[in-house]
Amino acid sequence: MALDGIVVSHIVSELQEALIGGRIDKIYQPEKDELLLSVRNQKEALKLFLTAGSNYPRIHLTTRVKNTSNTPPMFCMLLRKHLSSGRIMNVSQPGFERIVQLDIEATNELGDRENKRLIIEMMGRHSNIILTKADGTIIDSIKHISALQSSMRELLPGKPYFHPNNQTKLDPSALTKESFIDHLNSLEVPLFKALYTTYQGLSPMVSHALCHAAGMKDETLCNLLSSEESLKLYKVMKNFMDGVKKHEFVPTLFLDETDHSVDFYSFPLSESFPKSETYPSLSELLEHFYYDQSTRSVVSQKTADIKKLLLNFIERNVRKKAIQEKAIESSEDAEIYKIYGELLTAYSFQVPAGAKSFETANYYSENYEMIEIPLDPQLTAIENAQKYFKHYNKAKRTLVAAHEQLEHINEELDYLNSVLVSLDFLQTQADIDGLRLELIEMGYLKKRKVAKTKVPKNVIPYMHFESSEGHTIYVGKNNYQNDELTMKFAKTTDMWLHIKDGPGSHVIIKLNPGEAPNDVTLIEAAMLAAYFSKAKFSSNVAIDYTYRKNVKKVPNAKPGMVIYTNFNTVYVTPDEKLIKSLEKGIQGK
Repeated sequence: MALDGIVVSHIVSELQEALIGGRIDKIYQPEKDELLLSVRNQKEALKLFLTAGSNYPRIHLTTRVKNTSNTPPMFCMLLRKHLSSGRIMNVSQPGFERIVQLDIEATNELGDRENKRLIIEMMGRHSNIILTKADGTIIDSIKHISALQSSMRELLPGKPYFHPNNQTKLDPSALTKESFIDHLNSLEVPLFKALYTTYQGLSPMVSHALCHAAGMKDETLCNLLSSEESLKLYKVMKNFMDGVKKHEFVPTLFLDETDHSVDFYSFPLSESFPKSETYPSLSELLEHFYYDQSTRSVVSQKTADIKKLLLNFIERNVRKKAIQEKAIESSEDAEIYKIYGELLTAYSFQVPAGAKSFETANYYSENYEMIEIPLDPQLTAIENAQKYFKHYNKAKRTLVAAHEQLEHINEELDYLNSVLVSLDFLQTQADIDGLRLELIEMGYLKKRKVAKTKVPKNVIPYMHFESSEGHTIYVGKNNYQNDELTMKFAKTTDMWLHIKDGPGSHVIIKLNPGEAPNDVTLIEAAMLAAYFSKAKFSSNVAIDYTYRKNVKKVPNAKPGMVIYTNFNTVYVTPDEKLIKSLEKGIQGK
């Protein structure tokens, strides 16, 4: 991703305008490496989000991130002690490093004013959030780094803070024609690599774009450039940095041919991507780009054990299914034993004593063709017949039992696959806890203490959407929610939708008595049913829909399993962009 020093300077520019002079009202720590600061500035309430996660480290204003932690961790308590009611005096970036510093003036326990600095370093797995005194002494950090972990820099309370080594990269804002051309001509590396390894703040992506803007090939060796080419690249670089100095940023999201987000930057780089969209602020762009990815990443980490368990149960049931299917196949061939027994009983007087086989006409066949019956020479014809009847009865019992087992296995596989699909729909700790409790009650997880997150009574936990025509649509996140949404929450006059013959969420369109959804609402709700199912990335997905009164719960069936009648089917292709535009989140009753 293109969160380089130039993008960070763009973030700093926005945060300076929005935060300087503001007071910190509240401090939360939603996850172990995340902070959420509530800031009030000029009667405007803002939320600042910081995360030092290794996958998506960043800082920006947010409207979507919520506090999901009931018990504040120690680092959060320490920040509340030092920074609560503090005023943000400055937001800065050292050079073009991926570091943002918040200078905060707060009062200590004695009422004296003190200056503190909250620093976020956005450097992949080395990302961190550090609180220091005015003199640079570390008060604490969200991740402790000891001398055993890093010989270059310790990040521990009481240690002096200093910026990580920038590998002596040059400042691109102090660019001169002579130094730029001389340095380039002295290197024997590809042109794009020379740019991002020489100058602070440039990522490989923007280095490629600068080469393209100058009409040069990325892989051209620097020492082979002509003087005209070097001068042309210098002018492109200078114009680029002039835009950075003047803060002429244009937050741009880059898309592929299918309109999926690919990357972003502070300036349009249309030469490198087929499609792009601009945003009014970088914070809005970052939230759009990262929110779903980071949420899924956090949920994925917290549910990794559940996913592994589900896959093990699915694999086990697939093996059991194969065994039962083989048993059924073998038992279905047992009809011949009954024929053997009947023929031996009818022609027992013709069977010679001690014979190893007996050939006779098969009167069970239309053509009365001859059939050879294997015999045990030590048994009489009637005893051989009884032996075959016994084989037949045993096979018949096996066949009935195998069909029963197969039905049970298929039901369990449907349930396990539906839970596996629902992992992608979980959004909060409450959702994860709810799924764990479901699996405990169903006997798949061992009972243990689960810190059940309390959901306020006036809050509807389902995913909430609103159609383009203004109809309210709800989507269940797991099988327990699907059951509750369909069988308890929905009215009989509401419309119910579900993917045909596959695992997925239940979808409800809220309707007034006698009302029918228009075509637009029905198609959008069908898209939701397809998107929140196993067919999320498929096209022409079959979605069944009917009124809620036609949906019944099967007695003793697993959660989420229902039967329905009087339904119609519509075929849709999920449009992620449209679905995001319909999203409303969680609302009160």
